[in-house]
Amino acid sequence: MAQESDAAATEGSPGAPRVGGIAALFVGSAAALAVVIWLIASEGELRYLVNGNAYPGALTAYGAAAGRLVGTVAAALTFGAVGYAVFRTRALDTGELGLRGYLSQIQARRYAAAWAIVSVPMVFLAAAESAAQDLVTTYRVGGLTTLISASDTAKGWIVSLICAVLVYAGLRTALSWVAHLWILLPAVVGLLATVVTANEAQNWDHDYTTAALTTLAVVAALWLGGLWSAVRLPARTERRWVGPLYAALVLANGAVIAVVMAPGSDLWVTWYGLLLVATGVLLAAAGAAHWLRALPAAAALLTAAFGTAIAASELTPPPFLRSRPTVGENFLGYNLPDPPSAMAFLGNWRPDLNLAPFAIALAVGYLVLVRRTRNWPWYRTVLFVLGCAALLTLTSSGLRTYSNAMFSVHMVVHMLMTSIVPVLLLLGAPVTLMRQTLTGAPARWLSMMLQSRSFAVLMRPAVQLALFAAVLYGLYFTPLFDAIGRYHWGHLAIYSALLFTGFLFYWRVFQIDPVPGELPFIGRIGMLLAMMPITMVFALIVMTMDGLVGSRLYLYLDFPWMTDLHRDQFVGGVVAWATDEAAIALVTLGLVLHWAWRNRDEDSEPELL
Repeated sequence: MAQESDAAATEGSPGAPRVGGIAALFVGSAAALAVVIWLIASEGELRYLVNGNAYPGALTAYGAAAGRLVGTVAAALTFGAVGYAVFRTRALDTGELGLRGYLSQIQARRYAAAWAIVSVPMVFLAAAESAAQDLVTTYRVGGLTTLISASDTAKGWIVSLICAVLVYAGLRTALSWVAHLWILLPAVVGLLATVVTANEAQNWDHDYTTAALTTLAVVAALWLGGLWSAVRLPARTERRWVGPLYAALVLANGAVIAVVMAPGSDLWVTWYGLLLVATGVLLAAAGAAHWLRALPAAAALLTAAFGTAIAASELTPPPFLRSRPTVGENFLGYNLPDPPSAMAFLGNWRPDLNLAPFAIALAVGYLVLVRRTRNWPWYRTVLFVLGCAALLTLTSSGLRTYSNAMFSVHMVVHMLMTSIVPVLLLLGAPVTLMRQTLTGAPARWLSMMLQSRSFAVLMRPAVQLALFAAVLYGLYFTPLFDAIGRYHWGHLAIYSALLFTGFLFYWRVFQIDPVPGELPFIGRIGMLLAMMPITMVFALIVMTMDGLVGSRLYLYLDFPWMTDLHRDQFVGGVVAWATDEAAIALVTLGLVLHWAWRNRDEDSEPELL
């Protein structure tokens, strides 16, 4: 009770819930469901027949569509409500959620339970729909297991179910702000697991549309969950700019999808295009209502927009009905008619719409913080911006374009992503800069993260070496790379894991930014020496193994200029060895020089231990 009183005091005296809030949520939900049911009823068998599939029966057709809507909205509400508790409410000085955050967490727990419940039948409904078979008939003949194993959509719902259970279990036990921050990870994975299997994430240019779809889903979920939490909790003044910002981000990514999936007149003369337009109108209206602080109306409009968006995803995009993608377009989203060369790497820029904006935002954010402080070393700014430029180049230039089709180029990107990029970023001392310049809620968030037990565990050298080895060997020496390497979201997950492990490792090695329990110089050199055999053994295995890493992907692509996959893999092993060993050698030399320079300036005895 004392904690709740403190939270109420820090967040302002709560008033009564917003008038008409629950009714507005009901109206928006009913409208979303009505749109989906109307579409299924009006299209009937046609939406299956145009793709050459048989009608799977009313139970499968209606059940899969309604379940997809309810499950997606429940996942979005879960992620958004947890995000609201973490980023939109004030935590207590003890590090636990305040009263308003705890109330939002209770809502998220209920949404997670509904999400898990809906995901169970959706596994079977999605499998039956993918195979164009009636669910009841398939169940009676005992073929559901086979259908599930052959359906990416069903597998997505399995991942979604697992994540929903993990989120629910975490919310049942979590109290601290940091714990809820970690809960966002399975929540966003579960949300995106079904999103990336939609029609919009397939065929040509799916690297663009998948990136836009994932960003759109995350932003829309944060917006929806935040609105529902704000409407259902005691009234409090909300920042009016939040709604237009969310709306702008969602509409920008939706425009990318519309350009690819409904080009030209398709946007106006097809049901698919008209549903996209309707979604855009509802999103713009929701943003305007949020700006006017009419939160119940904004929540209702945004919920209805989820309905029109899901309804659109039930239809086949018009370009898919006119032509068939090539093998390259099906697996990569684009063709690569020319062999790799220096000019191809420089000229075939194809920006990753997830990581390229992230790199630009990092650089802009860093420069904004630099302007807030005085006497910040200029060379740190240069190094950090170079790191952002390296990240942008690796994820947007011809290196990224060819890395999805060639193991050797992929290893170039891999090794630079785990070494050069994090080294340059960390030499810019971004955490130190944030500690000096951030104020208010962001400063509290940073402080809680740096003082958390989970951060202390991640900073242990043994944990970091284990993470590095697990990512390296677990990705390439298991079926994982072959399974996810065909998808843009798979490459996004790979790059994120590489950047995360590399950043953590060199953070501990450099110790420029604050770490729990600093290692002596000899300990950091030991970490670098321990890393070398991990990469060396990996490279030797890659160079000498008989099988192919990612064999299914590379054999399917079968580009005419790729004549020897084993030689390409051998080159990839050489790249892994040479790049990582060179990076570690340079970092070791830098540490030795820094140690010698520091001890000379301090005019003291060298301290190795």
